[in-house]
Amino acid sequence: MSPFDTPVPVAADAFVSAFPPAAPEQRILAFGFSGSGGEYFRIWIVNLLLSVATLGIYSAWAKVRRLQYFDRNTTLGGAGFDFHGEPKPILRGRILAVVLLAAYQYAFGFSLVFGMVVAGLLLAGLPFMMRGALRFRLGHTSWRGLRFQFTGSVPLAYVSYLAPIAVFLLPGVMVALLGQTRWSLLPFALYIAWPAMFCWMKRYQFGHVAYGDQPSSADLSLGEFFEIYVRGLWMAAIPIVLVAAAAWASFSLFKSNPWLPARIIVPIFTALVPLALVLLLYLLLGPYQQVRVLNLCLRNTRFPGVRFVSMLSVRRFAWLHLKNLVFTLLTLGLYRPFAVVNVHKYRLAHMLLEVDEGFERVLADVKPAGGAVGDGAADFLGVDLSW
Repeated sequence: MSPFDTPVPVAADAFVSAFPPAAPEQRILAFGFSGSGGEYFRIWIVNLLLSVATLGIYSAWAKVRRLQYFDRNTTLGGAGFDFHGEPKPILRGRILAVVLLAAYQYAFGFSLVFGMVVAGLLLAGLPFMMRGALRFRLGHTSWRGLRFQFTGSVPLAYVSYLAPIAVFLLPGVMVALLGQTRWSLLPFALYIAWPAMFCWMKRYQFGHVAYGDQPSSADLSLGEFFEIYVRGLWMAAIPIVLVAAAAWASFSLFKSNPWLPARIIVPIFTALVPLALVLLLYLLLGPYQQVRVLNLCLRNTRFPGVRFVSMLSVRRFAWLHLKNLVFTLLTLGLYRPFAVVNVHKYRLAHMLLEVDEGFERVLADVKPAGGAVGDGAADFLGVDLSW
């Protein structure tokens, strides 16, 4: 085992025993992962070097290698997953995504009309591409030799993705139309409704998956998403208050002790305050929202005769994030692949599947679906397509 492999303790027996015995007609399927940080490091470093050497062209092949490694080392009930996607469609999708997003970035510099046309094309095309990304990812993923598929419709993709994409595009459009005025900040008010938009996206993403002829359903309510984000705002207030108190105490010290070299200390402190605030938000708010949203989505997603059990802990996940961050900084980024493996192991160790015996008799033949263009666009927009 590599010295960088810091295994996440998995108390499988204790985890399973925390749940009451399943009904006689049901059984528990546990997730597992047989990979290691050392193995993935070798894949990661080669992917990184070749991607840099080819100016990003190899990144499509790197993504396929990464997905294949994690899928082929992930098991459910002792049976493994696999990823069958090809890199060339992903590369074409990434090229198109780069062209579209670069055009949007610089379009208004050419003319207002050209900028509006590009923004309109993105608004009209991106929901379709997001749907294609989900079809591509699921259509090339299999378990026990049978592939998944995504069944969400095109109209529903626009209902789910149009509003958040508009939030992404509108700030640039408003600045181009109105200039740097207070009115150009109006689109940011739409973030008040972000929990609802995120709920629509997750409902679309989790509620239209199929394994063979067994479709999923996702009963996700807006109220629960708003609750997560409201509590997250309260959590964000904690580091803000702490940093503000530290700033007040420090400046009071400077004022009462004129001998201190304030001209040197104050600029340093001014630079460290935002960094400390971002770090605290990263360690508190990020893990909280990730864990709460994933637990909520999985617990409310169903297949016929199948129920997900997700028991991720915010405190333990935050501690794992802190450890990964510290080691990544100390190793100048080389710990990154070990951190990714640790997070993947932790998630799988706290997820179970309760299934009816009849679920194994699914025999439908599912063909792969296309959509690598959307997969590339999703990467560049930072849209979360993970499950």
